[in-house]
Amino acid sequence: MATKPLIIKDWDQGIADSPHKGLQLMKNVDIEEVPGAVVVGKQPASMFHTALEKTFTANASTNVITIPSGVFPETGVAVTVSNAGGALPAGLSAATNYFLIKVTATTAKLATTITNAKAGTAIDITGAGTGVHTVTTVNPGIITHIIQGDGFYIAQDDNGRVWYSDTNFFLLNGNTLTNPAGNGIVLFENSDASATYLLVFRNALIDVIEVTAITDRRTPSWSNGWQSLNSGATSDNSHYCLHYKGEDNIIYFCDDRYVGSIKENSGQVFDPANSATYSYTNQALDLPNGETSFWLESLGVSLFTSVSTSNKIYPWDRIADSFYLPLTVPEKNVYRMKNLGDIVYIQAGTQGNIYRTQGSSVRLFKKLPFSVTKNSASPVASPVAWGGIEEVAGKLIVGIDANSTGNDGVYIIYPDGRVVIDNQPLSGSAKVTALLNPGSSNYLMGSDGGIDVLTAARYSSYEAVIQSGLYRVATKTEKATFSTLEVVTSRVPSSGTDYVKVSYRTNTNPATAFTEIKEFTFTSATEAIQKDDGIGLIDIENIQIQVEMSGNCELISLRLLP
Repeated sequence: MATKPLIIKDWDQGIADSPHKGLQLMKNVDIEEVPGAVVVGKQPASMFHTALEKTFTANASTNVITIPSGVFPETGVAVTVSNAGGALPAGLSAATNYFLIKVTATTAKLATTITNAKAGTAIDITGAGTGVHTVTTVNPGIITHIIQGDGFYIAQDDNGRVWYSDTNFFLLNGNTLTNPAGNGIVLFENSDASATYLLVFRNALIDVIEVTAITDRRTPSWSNGWQSLNSGATSDNSHYCLHYKGEDNIIYFCDDRYVGSIKENSGQVFDPANSATYSYTNQALDLPNGETSFWLESLGVSLFTSVSTSNKIYPWDRIADSFYLPLTVPEKNVYRMKNLGDIVYIQAGTQGNIYRTQGSSVRLFKKLPFSVTKNSASPVASPVAWGGIEEVAGKLIVGIDANSTGNDGVYIIYPDGRVVIDNQPLSGSAKVTALLNPGSSNYLMGSDGGIDVLTAARYSSYEAVIQSGLYRVATKTEKATFSTLEVVTSRVPSSGTDYVKVSYRTNTNPATAFTEIKEFTFTSATEAIQKDDGIGLIDIENIQIQVEMSGNCELISLRLLP
């Protein structure tokens, strides 16, 4: 039997339901930017400082601390100091947040607030101390929520710390860190727009702070324990918030088996220090006993409440004493929801199933392929753990912690069900626990240790990966031979170099490594179509192709020829 050419293209179909139906994997690529081609995806950049832990010495005459190696992060980053075998330099205390004034790569001064740090007002160090001193940056934990203000972002981590964006993210110092779990945050602008407040939910209490101006965030003044919640101090319950800013201007929040609310009273201007200006209730809506509210989403006039304890969604018109007929999801444990075009998309269970509803019933929308989320031969009870959820240009994006090697990250799911792994945090394959679309395609993604934002730069280290389906190209008795590999791109770069590396294997077993066939380089001096006539693939019955790309490559097709 003569070997037939194998042509791989039609990238816009996305990841198939299995490698026997089409492409097995598309990661860190864009299938929309250039119709007919697949493009290397945009690379993320960190919005946080690089963690640092170094010994230091202190100079009492200059107030400068010096580290022996490494690089201090930028001015304004929070640090703590500690000591072993002696005493800290006079003027400094352990377990206290200070803020860097960067002098050189290895020297800095310390300030009591970010405002002082930005102004260059340093702490007076009056003695060098004894023993070994260590300076350590205050680093984010797992980012649980990211929200957007007027020209700034606020983020919360699972240690209860709150971070605000200036150029990058800095610590919003001073809230209470007792019994936190990163339960929820929300911004509230009062009716005369004179002030914006941030409400930060701990397990059992709400802390509040004014964040109207940058000075409020740099020199914060908190009202900790402003209100009490139904959830216990060690509950770790979700307190996800939804603010109907353009409608009734009411904040709704999850709280144990209840939905709570906060609203500005009629004729008043909200001031958290004045109880006459607002109405607070942590039991605006009661759910059945045994339920625990997890997420809120709107559909028309209805407020949907998902519960992490059953397969129900509870609709409520925000006026009646109770919810109306619950929606039943075909899988237990309902998590995050997102309204796209008056359709609510629903994360549920652990099998990678996304459901949707228009308000009357719930139907399966998309099952994420096990070939991507569970690329091991052994049975796995929970192949998917859900992360953040957001909308970008009419498409759903979700954070996925997959029970697979290298396939965690942000999955983009098109309205017609096509799937691509759109991006991954700088830390590599990691669960994206929070997502925010600031109004552009360059969304923010929070994970364990920080927040990344998409940039205009492209992946440059072969992190854009495509794996084809498994093609049967011959029989056991009449094997196939391929002698030529041709790579077709839409253009060559005007500067720099684009790379395409092509490999193969003869099955889809994750334990089987791909063998490199050829690496192609594209520059302004090369052709957009390149080929190698001596690849020498013989005795092939089944074949799967892997393509790895870097730079600004726009790949149209691959052709394996006899």
